[in-house]
Amino acid sequence: MEVKKGIPIAEVKPDSIADQLGIKPGDHLISIQGQVPRDYIDFVYLTSDDQLEILIRKKNGEKWLLDLERDPQDELGIQLEGIIYDQLKECENHCIFCFVHQMPEGLRPTLSLKDDDYRFSFLQGSYITLTNLQEEDLERIKKLKLSPLYISVHATNPSLRQKIMGNKKAGKILENLRELKEAGIFFHTQIVLCPGINDGEELKRSIIDLASLRPNLLSLAIVPVGLTKYRKKLFPLTTYTPEKAEEVYQIITQFQKKFAREGENFVYLSDEFYLLTGYDFPKKEEYHGFPQLENGVGLCRLFLDDFKALEPKLPEKMLSPTRLLLVTGVLGEKVLKGPVARLREIHGLKIKILTVINQFFGENVTVAGLLTGQDLMRAIEASNPEEFDLVVLPEVVLNDDRLFIDGMSEKEFITAIPNVIFVKNFHQLIDRLLEMNLMEVKSK
Repeated sequence: MEVKKGIPIAEVKPDSIADQLGIKPGDHLISIQGQVPRDYIDFVYLTSDDQLEILIRKKNGEKWLLDLERDPQDELGIQLEGIIYDQLKECENHCIFCFVHQMPEGLRPTLSLKDDDYRFSFLQGSYITLTNLQEEDLERIKKLKLSPLYISVHATNPSLRQKIMGNKKAGKILENLRELKEAGIFFHTQIVLCPGINDGEELKRSIIDLASLRPNLLSLAIVPVGLTKYRKKLFPLTTYTPEKAEEVYQIITQFQKKFAREGENFVYLSDEFYLLTGYDFPKKEEYHGFPQLENGVGLCRLFLDDFKALEPKLPEKMLSPTRLLLVTGVLGEKVLKGPVARLREIHGLKIKILTVINQFFGENVTVAGLLTGQDLMRAIEASNPEEFDLVVLPEVVLNDDRLFIDGMSEKEFITAIPNVIFVKNFHQLIDRLLEMNLMEVKSK
């Protein structure tokens, strides 16, 4: 985005100050208080004054210099396009497990963008490594108290972290985190675990080191490495087997018990480790508010608890015979088995689970969220979708723009498979069955 031309205004709230002044979507914001905002953080800070001087460039090229005075509770009403208005801070690392390096050509351009921008971390929860932070960036974080941040650690052993991340600057992670702690900054962390690289004794070392940063260290997620079939000429890595996952589980559970005795646990395994080992997911209260949901930590527990809350309302029979095709990935099938077994007890409801193998990225990629539109469509069409009342897909296969990871649109998919629906949970599925007059739920 070229800031000199101004920042595009995406929306103007009706009846707001901006609306009353004649600012419209499609206009451009040039400056506030004589300053060009670098990002949404600047925008919020600069618009916090009661008296504002705003320079706008209209669609026709006219420039409007607006002086206004407002009450503190009156909203300006401008929503800008995006959250970063100057240059994105890109990743300078060459991690041995980098997913971007494992992707084929032809995917959405945004998927190949390697950002490592502290502003995304603060505003949207994206993970950063701290290796590209300039002194001015660090000072801004400390001055504005940009907290919490989300930080990828991977290892606290300096030489090992340098090796994993392919960056000589990576060895100062503990020094960086201590400086943030001293400045009053809080942070969530993650370790992407690679068999034989940063697990075992190195994992224990990392956890012990990070524990010293409490209470500013809010959480630590342990996530298994994800490997696609596009790894030619890349560092040799393997995925976690059930046996190797068992070793990780035993290490983490011992630390969890220790930290729970000391006050509160902060180390969490991603759901995949429980699915690989067959152990039950921790109880809801053991996730302490689910701080690492975006990392796949606790999603299955929420999913199962959601179904358990719904279960008492399920009817004994359907209003008319109904057939559902539930589509998921390899890991998703393991989570669905219990709830589906209960749903099959409803008279007149027949359910088939279709487990889709990831042909696009390779069989090692087992999460539903990385299934492509083409893999899903191919598998569904081979299962005679016309024989089902509904073909049910998890909402996670689509992004915010309603696109699959391979760029196929939701509209294109529905054109090919008209009886498909996308749901976040069983509540949404039941709601759809109610709308179709196929089911009645119990009032209590």
